[in-house]
Amino acid sequence: MRMLTTYIPTRGFTSDIWSEMDRFLDDWNRSVANKSYSERSFSPASEITESGDYYLMSLDLPGMKQDDIKIEMSDDILTISGERKRATSEKSYGYFKRSFSLPEAVEADKIEARYENGVLELYLPKTPAAKPRHIQIQSGKASFFDKLLGSKKTNQELKDVTASKVS
Repeated sequence: MRMLTTYIPTRGFTSDIWSEMDRFLDDWNRSVANKSYSERSFSPASEITESGDYYLMSLDLPGMKQDDIKIEMSDDILTISGERKRATSEKSYGYFKRSFSLPEAVEADKIEARYENGVLELYLPKTPAAKPRHIQIQSGKASFFDKLLGSKKTNQELKDVTASKVS
């Protein structure tokens, strides 16, 4: 006879409550820290795309002036912050700060930024070691594998020669 056991989820109702409480307190602390800027804050949308030689990051910052945007790089952390002045009560305004942990493959001293039509774009070039490299398959050329397998090849050839002499 088969016994049935009750299902007890490992992540229960109480852990969800604590997660929500942590998120609430983080948001509240952030709003208190930013109180000197305004009573509201916003988080601009961002997108990161990758090509073989670089990453391209873009953030939507409509209605902001270039002078109100600050970009800093410290210990592989790229931080973009700024303040959008209050225009109307319907629009998002206030202080924002977004931080991105960059991979070691980015050449930090060659990062470029451009702000045009409310979109901030950052060019993040990859180091030469991080760029993809095409590897050619070699055949019939002297290579590492010929040297490595050379002794095995001669042993096999000896077996073949010995086998043909015996038969």
